[in-house]
Amino acid sequence: MLAQTLMGLVDTLFMGWVSTAAQGAVGLGNIVVWTFSSLFVGTLTVVNTYVAQHHGAVEYRQCGAIAWQGIWLSFLFSIAVMAAAGYLPELVQVFASPPAVESITIGYAKIRTLGLPLAFLDTTLTSFMRGIGDTRTPMKVAVATVLINIPLNYWLIFGGFGIAPMGPNGAAWATVISLGLGALVLLALFWSPSLRNIYSTAQPRVRGTQLLSLLKVGAPIGLAWLLEMATWSIFTVVVSRFGEVSLAAHNIALQALHLSFMPGVGMSVAATTLVGQYLGAGDPDGARRAGAAVFRLTLGYMVGMAVVFVLGGRFIAGAFSADLEVAHLAYRLFLWAAAFQAFDAMGISSSGILRGAGDTTWPMIFSVGFAWLVFMPLLWLFGFYYGWGVEGTWASATVYIMGLGASLFIRVRRGRWLSRSLLKEDPNGVSA
Repeated sequence: MLAQTLMGLVDTLFMGWVSTAAQGAVGLGNIVVWTFSSLFVGTLTVVNTYVAQHHGAVEYRQCGAIAWQGIWLSFLFSIAVMAAAGYLPELVQVFASPPAVESITIGYAKIRTLGLPLAFLDTTLTSFMRGIGDTRTPMKVAVATVLINIPLNYWLIFGGFGIAPMGPNGAAWATVISLGLGALVLLALFWSPSLRNIYSTAQPRVRGTQLLSLLKVGAPIGLAWLLEMATWSIFTVVVSRFGEVSLAAHNIALQALHLSFMPGVGMSVAATTLVGQYLGAGDPDGARRAGAAVFRLTLGYMVGMAVVFVLGGRFIAGAFSADLEVAHLAYRLFLWAAAFQAFDAMGISSSGILRGAGDTTWPMIFSVGFAWLVFMPLLWLFGFYYGWGVEGTWASATVYIMGLGASLFIRVRRGRWLSRSLLKEDPNGVSA
């Protein structure tokens, strides 16, 4: 997760050497593309839950069958995304960003969208490997893609060796090429003899009941991701109305924030895998211990990042932008980010625990409820009514994250998820 985060950070850092408008546009383009794809990516992550529970139940051949249903879903999702790609300019225009930023964002987002089919494949195969307990292979592939992305960014953005400078579009192509190579490597490993023999990964038969089961449990995850991303997109729309400086500072803060929550998401994935494996094996006590361990690790890491934001925020902001006004404002936003780190850790770890048990509906309800009934009204109240500007919008985000994190943590503490198992609830559908 940290390696994947560095991809966006590299793009944003390089754009700081191009222009403030380009830096704001690339950050905005990443948000647009992620909003565009989050429904599908979120749904596909459920492959991890099903594979983990089958693995815990020692039903290894079903793990490969589930992965193939995820691959077929990613193919269908790719068709849907490509069909809707023509509406990207309209989606970008919703953000009402300055004309110079808007034109760069549209070009960047169009190129990034071309890589989404491979991104969906990557999500499915990574979820499969995590479900069987192999987290190191996806990590190595992700690190390799970052190492490829850095020189590609420099080459394609600034030109050289027969390539004309491409600016922000070069950053988009570098990311697409790097992620595409990573997905193809994962596919080759998925077909390797060792995995074929144990998990039956060479049998691409469509299994309608399994596919529908994935959709049934995965759709709430995808819907929650989509609506949450729509929320954050509106957040950025509001910020863009405060001008280029506010937008650039906002995007710097968001990219740096990835350094705190993406490793937390990585630990959340560990919770999903371990909880799923323990519940599949009929060991709820093991699931409880795994969840508690992940919670402590996530909380410790993210509180540590809060300290980094407070003590090192000025240095981080200055590294991203030579514009002193942008850097100072970004540091102010880091202080708000530090304020909600502990609650964000609660929400991230709790969602991973619940997802491992197949409890996806209530987390979706909490996420959507706090986003649209708390975050959205406060955006207007703090940002415009009280006139606090971009800092007011980050204050509203702080209240939202605190409430959501506490609610998800309470649901985990109640312990009802310990009696859940997808294999028990749908033995015919899932094990067909």
